[in-house]
Amino acid sequence: KIIDPLKDCLEDLRSPTHTKHSLVQMVRQRVYQLAAGYEDCNDADFLRIDPALKLALGKGHEEAGASQSRLSRLENDILGNAVGLEALEAALTRSTDTLLKRKNKKRLIIDLDSTEDPAHGKQEGVAYNGHFGKNCFHPLFCFTSEGDCLSAELRPGNVHSADGALEFIKPLVERYRAWFKLSGFGATPPLPNRKSTSIARNNASPTSSGYRPTRTWIGWCRLTSVVRWVGHPRAASR
Repeated sequence: KIIDPLKDCLEDLRSPTHTKHSLVQMVRQRVYQLAAGYEDCNDADFLRIDPALKLALGKGHEEAGASQSRLSRLENDILGNAVGLEALEAALTRSTDTLLKRKNKKRLIIDLDSTEDPAHGKQEGVAYNGHFGKNCFHPLFCFTSEGDCLSAELRPGNVHSADGALEFIKPLVERYRAWFKLSGFGATPPLPNRKSTSIARNNASPTSSGYRPTRTWIGWCRLTSVVRWVGHPRAASR
């Protein structure tokens, strides 16, 4: 229900006669690897023959999962464009909706956090961040008060912690505000604006992303009554 609908959103331009792994199978393999703690795509080269993973992917006894090179092409060529990112965002939304319905929450509190994700080399978006004192990405995360990830956005390393924050949470607030009204939980306060909201000038406290971002970066990867900005005090000047 979460991953299978991707087959209707992603265009597979490969020749069917030379295809061993469907796009949905490869997305599922990547997600399962991350869930099991194998964030590095290179891990696919030995996990692809793991019996439990093959069973989860619907592979036969003599078949294997996708290799690292195939998963890398999936991330960059298919999921790394606008259509792919939109499909992944829809999958995350389906996952979130399922979780919230199961918890039967009466109120949704969101935490908006930024953190540094150190990176090396000349990767797209990597820049020096003066606060963290390193070359990094500076992603933005949105969590529920219970720590469930609702959304994420990869940003260049040198942007301000609040850069694009309102644009980031606005569609989430609008979506779940309507949902909670239909559920009979009443109206919610208006979305805070830049003038009325005090946003910490420093970067928010680090969170553990659990994986390194790629161009796709879901990654892989939102809100009604209270919007809580989480930050930490400015470091003492030297």
